Amino acid sequence: MANPDQKTILLEKAYDELKAICRKFQDESGAKDMEVKTLLRELARVYEKDIDDDYDINWEV
Repeated sequence: MANPDQKTILLEKAYDELKAICRKFQDESGAKDMEVKTLLRELARVYEKDIDDDYDINWEV
């Protein structure tokens, strides 16, 4: 398992990569901001049940 510093680096990298993917999707599809947010919420729900129990994350936006 990664130490806290490695986890922070990995989370920041994942954030940057997801942000770039969302921007590319938005540029190529013409999707509006709300559509991208809805897509991300739906993706989060896929993992919500497993992650909530493990990390006590509140998914309210």
